[in-house]
Amino acid sequence: MNYRHPELQDRLAAEYVLGGLRAGARRRFVQLMRDDAGLRRAVAEWEERLLPLALALPPEPPPAHVWQAISARIAPAASPAAAAPRPSAWRGLSWWRTLSAGLAAAVMVLAFLMLKPPTAPQDIRTLAVLSAEQAPGALVLNRLPDKRLSAQPMQDLVALADGRALELWAISPGQAPRSLGLVLPGQTTVLTPRLPPLPGDTVAVTLEPAGGAPNGIPTGPIVLSGKVI
Repeated sequence: MNYRHPELQDRLAAEYVLGGLRAGARRRFVQLMRDDAGLRRAVAEWEERLLPLALALPPEPPPAHVWQAISARIAPAASPAAAAPRPSAWRGLSWWRTLSAGLAAAVMVLAFLMLKPPTAPQDIRTLAVLSAEQAPGALVLNRLPDKRLSAQPMQDLVALADGRALELWAISPGQAPRSLGLVLPGQTTVLTPRLPPLPGDTVAVTLEPAGGAPNGIPTGPIVLSGKVI
């Protein structure tokens, strides 16, 4: 397998950042990153692209059993023989724990500095993440290097469209909505609006008749929305 092929590197980097590489495959990828600046750059680019998406999603509290499992691993039940150590033993144990924690933190920082590549110019910038109550993070709006926009579905929007057109709008405070174009539900759509979304704008998707809203005025319900990041 040619790990220097750009398309393969991009795909592996995406799976690594998303957590799709498991066990041996993930360890092998980490080893490859140490010697391949291209892989490190691809990982950094995917992290920068997906971070806004992660921050835009509502937090999901973990189940109670997850916290219980973490607590059990961090502080397992002490055996009867070790239930009541002498004060001096406590002091020694505390000192070693502090030293171990400090060494672990230093190792993690050192590994991060070794693996993190220099910041590369960002070609694609995420502008907004559009969601609905039942469809969080359903659509990502990016700005391409040539200033056009790409609307990238993160979920299947065919059912959401229900046979109607999905039209994307930008809404500046105190102004009427302006159309950014029609979004294809099953693939990434490249858009060339006359005026792209501005910081502070709201972007929204409405259901419209085939061909888009008549007279450039939204008529259907809003099915997705988000704020420009």
